[in-house]
Amino acid sequence: MRRIALVGLGAAARHIHLPAYRSLAGARVVAGCDNDPRGERYDFPVYRSLSELLAREAVDIAVIATPTASHHALTRQCLEHKLHVLCEKPFADTVEQAIELVRLADAQGVSLAVNNEFRFMRSHAAAQRLIGQPEFGELRFVHMHQTFRTSASSEAGWRGDDPERTCKEFGTHVFDLCRFFFGSEPVSLYAHMPRPGDGGGPDLLNLIDLEFPQDRWARITLDRLTRGRHRYLDIRLDGTRATIETELGGHMALAIGVHASTRRPFVDCDLSMGARAHLFDGERKRKLAADPLDLFAAATRALMQAFLDALDHEQPPPCSGRDNLRTFALMRAAYDAAQTRSRLDLAFLRDLP
Repeated sequence: MRRIALVGLGAAARHIHLPAYRSLAGARVVAGCDNDPRGERYDFPVYRSLSELLAREAVDIAVIATPTASHHALTRQCLEHKLHVLCEKPFADTVEQAIELVRLADAQGVSLAVNNEFRFMRSHAAAQRLIGQPEFGELRFVHMHQTFRTSASSEAGWRGDDPERTCKEFGTHVFDLCRFFFGSEPVSLYAHMPRPGDGGGPDLLNLIDLEFPQDRWARITLDRLTRGRHRYLDIRLDGTRATIETELGGHMALAIGVHASTRRPFVDCDLSMGARAHLFDGERKRKLAADPLDLFAAATRALMQAFLDALDHEQPPPCSGRDNLRTFALMRAAYDAAQTRSRLDLAFLRDLP
C-alpha cells in the first residue's frame, strides 16, 4: 500500500484528487499540507508546510496540487527527498526548469508525472484507440474549440491575476491531446492572442495552429471573451473514412427532425453525464464512449492507477515528466509566437531530453 501526501488542499485537491484516490487499489492519502487549510476536516494529519510533513511522515508519492507558481520548487523538494511525484500542470515556469526536474527525477531514481488527465477521459481514450482502424482511417485534421464564460468565481485568486491565463492553464491540455491523437510531434506553430479593448489583461482569446508531419493540421480556439454559452471543450477529428466528435460537459437531449439533404426523419436520444464521443459517417453516428459526472476525478483516478501500475512494474509512468516536457515547451512556444506574431519552427523539440 503506497502512501500519498497531498501538497495543497485547495479546490483541485478537494474536488479532484481526494475523490479520485478514495477508491484506489494500492494507495491511500496519509498526510497533507497547506499554508491555509481553512479549518476543513480531513481523515489524515495536515501540516502547514511541506518541510514539516516530510520531517514527520513516511510517504512514497507526493501529489502537487498548489498554485502554478509554486510547482517547480515543491516538485524539486519532493524529488530531492526521493519521492515519486504527480504534479498538476504546468510543472515548471520555464523549459529550463522543466528539464532540470526531469533530470533530477532520473538522478534520484524516482518517477515524475504530470496530471494530463484528459488523456484518461473515456471519450478521448476511445477516440484515440480508433485512429488508424479501418472504420476511421488515418487522422488528417483536428479542430478544438472552447467557449468558456469567465466570472468573478472562475477568475478569483491566482488564476485571474496571471497575465498568461488561458494557454498556460488550459492550453497544456489541448496541446497534450493533439500529441496524443496524432502520435507525433508538431513541426511548426502559429499563435495569436489578441487582447481587444485596452490591450492589457490576461490572454482570454487564443487562436493557435499546429502543423504535424505529412501536412496534417490542428486548429485550436480557446475563447474566454464570450458572454454566450459555456462549452468546455469540443473536439472534431477528421479521418480518411469517418469523423469523431467529442464534447466535455453533461448532455441530456431528445431530438426529432428531418435531415435537410436526404429529407429522412430522425429521432436522437442521448444521455451523457460528463462527456461523450461519437463516430460519424455522414449523418450516421455511433456512440463510442461516455464519461461520468465526476469526469475530472474519474480520469485522475485512472491516471494515478496507471502510475501505480508502472511503479509496480518498474516502468516509466504515463504522462511522464519527460513526455510532458514537449507539451510544456509547446505552451511556452505559443506565447513566444503570439508575441512575435510569426510562425515558429519546432525542430527544437527533437533536442529536448
